Amino acid sequence: MASTSNSLEKKITGQRITQDSFFKEPVSHEEYTHFQVKYRVFCCLWAIASIFHMANHNSFTLNLTYFLSTLTAIALLAKPSSIARLLVFALIQMYQAYSEMPDTSNHWVLAAFINLTIVQSYLYLVVKRRSFHIDKAEFLNTFSPLVNLELITLYFFAFFHKLNSGFFDPAASCAVRFLVLQNDYYNLLPTSKDVITLNIYLTILIEALIPILIVLGRTRRWGILLGLVFHCILAYNPLNGFYDFSATVFALYFLLTDASFSAIIKKIYGKLLEGKKLIKERLASFNVLNFTLFAATLIVIMGLVHYYTRTDDYFRHLVWTGYSVTFIILFLLSLKTSRQETQSKVFAGAHYSLYLFPVLVFLNGFCPYLGLKTETSYAMFSNLRTEGGKTNHFLVPVSSQIFNYQKDVVEIISSSDPFFQKLAAEQRQLVYFQFRKYVRKNKVQQVTYLRNGQEFSYARGQSFTTHDLQKKEHPVLEKLMLFRNFYKSEVQGCLH
Repeated sequence: MASTSNSLEKKITGQRITQDSFFKEPVSHEEYTHFQVKYRVFCCLWAIASIFHMANHNSFTLNLTYFLSTLTAIALLAKPSSIARLLVFALIQMYQAYSEMPDTSNHWVLAAFINLTIVQSYLYLVVKRRSFHIDKAEFLNTFSPLVNLELITLYFFAFFHKLNSGFFDPAASCAVRFLVLQNDYYNLLPTSKDVITLNIYLTILIEALIPILIVLGRTRRWGILLGLVFHCILAYNPLNGFYDFSATVFALYFLLTDASFSAIIKKIYGKLLEGKKLIKERLASFNVLNFTLFAATLIVIMGLVHYYTRTDDYFRHLVWTGYSVTFIILFLLSLKTSRQETQSKVFAGAHYSLYLFPVLVFLNGFCPYLGLKTETSYAMFSNLRTEGGKTNHFLVPVSSQIFNYQKDVVEIISSSDPFFQKLAAEQRQLVYFQFRKYVRKNKVQQVTYLRNGQEFSYARGQSFTTHDLQKKEHPVLEKLMLFRNFYKSEVQGCLH
């Protein structure tokens, strides 16, 4: 079989292909096999992350792009060794994220960047090798360092955005809101003032430690373990179905693991196949014991289905628990044979041109401090405020804003629109860019508002075509930029 494959590769590329053809330094057969296995496992985990994303929104067949995402995820799971299936899956996810912009969720924006990185890496190798036949091990080792950089960038901004007075205020902090909501749902932890305050600093500490431990090779395994446990627990918060975000991060953590984790997964998968074969052989002959075991298994399965059908949150408590706990247990088992990694190759790109998307991931996170968008910039639940010529960030001043979008602020006085009425009642304000876009797209009939302190009134029937609120921004800006509303007071409450 190997000779046939090599013959085909020779016909395609004009040369004989060996594993050493794809690496600057010789690799052992064991290492090469590890990369091949790791590629297949990552494809499975990446497809599973997409399924968790769609499950959170109950959107498997919501529209054509979701349906295609479902199909391509299943197809990739069925044959994770296929580069073609991964590329099709990546392209569909990217289009889906694009079609939802600018309302795409933060983790889905990151997933789109990662898929762009994967596609770019493939094209780079096609040009480099002058062939569409790309070795999976080389492909994995081309995109994974770039994806690792993008993951570290996400953690950097998740931590950096929280360095503001709002997050450290127990009366407003999202860390407090998360703890209270989770405790109301599960009633496991005390909610005394000391515990609430401790949770703020614990959240900051964990989100700082995870990337630091990962970057330092000798502690990478412990950073991954801390992140796995943190995101496993975070997924149970009733505020949102965070298991979609957590599943995405789980898949990305896998790229940072060494050969021992892939070996454990391969070994257990092999044992499961052997067990399946053994069960089929034993059930081939009919006897009372086999019939009893078969019937008992069916009864237990149907009992579980009946129980979880009556619960409102079965996917989180059944599917996410099974997936995340299994993942963590397998990782713990791999630690027994894990090797300490100190090499910088984990974050070293194969060519400078491949750093395009890691740089864009960083710039996307820095947008709030440039005066650009405040949503989809990894500032979720951070209490960060940078609008209206004010900032609550400890380190970045307002003067860093080179664009004026956030300085043009609207306060609603009254409106026929329920959302605007809610903003007025809660003393929340909007950036004019977002205000104008909402008025136009939602056909608001009437609104009275203050724009930078000056009062204006708008009625849809009057000067409809010439009023400034009916003017459109450049389509690219409207597609890329989304601004959150924010509290008028100095204390910035917990908003997305």
